[in-house]
Amino acid sequence: MISLKRNSIAVTLLLFIAAVGIPHQPAAAMQLRVTALSQAEAELPNDPSAILARARIISVHSRTVLVKSEVIKSELQKRTDFQQAGLLLTKDPMAADLTMEVRRANFTTEYPYVVIDSKTKLVVASGKVNSLFGTAAGKIAKGFMKQVLQARKINSP
Repeated sequence: MISLKRNSIAVTLLLFIAAVGIPHQPAAAMQLRVTALSQAEAELPNDPSAILARARIISVHSRTVLVKSEVIKSELQKRTDFQQAGLLLTKDPMAADLTMEVRRANFTTEYPYVVIDSKTKLVVASGKVNSLFGTAAGKIAKGFMKQVLQARKINSP
C-alpha cells in the first residue's frame, strides 16, 4: 500500500512537471547546475575595496533637506579625479553599481554618508563630514573620491 502511494505521488509529480513544461533532468545534471551557481556566487568579491575599485555607476540619495542630492552630484562632477576615474552618475538606483546615502545627524552639523554595493548590499565606503568652514557636499565628494582612489591603488595589477 505504501509503495503504491509513493508511485502515485511520483507519477503525479512527473505529470505536473510535464504540464508546466519543466524538462526532466537527472540528479547529476541538477547537481552540476547547483555547483555552477555556487561557483558564480563565489566569484563575486566580498572585499569592499575590490567592489569600490570596479564600480562605475553611482546613485546619490540624500535623506536631508539641507544637502540635496543634486548638489552632491554637482560637487562630484566638478572634481577632475571623478572624471578621470570614469565614474558616472545616475538617477536610477536600480542601474547603479553603488548607492551613496547621506543624512544629517540630529542637532549637529555632521553629515554621515555610506556607500552601498547594489548587488551584495555591503557597505563599501563611509565617512562623516562637518559643514563648518565649507560645504558638506564638497567635503562628501572629496572624502568619497579619496576612498575610491585608495581602493583603486590597492587593487590595481
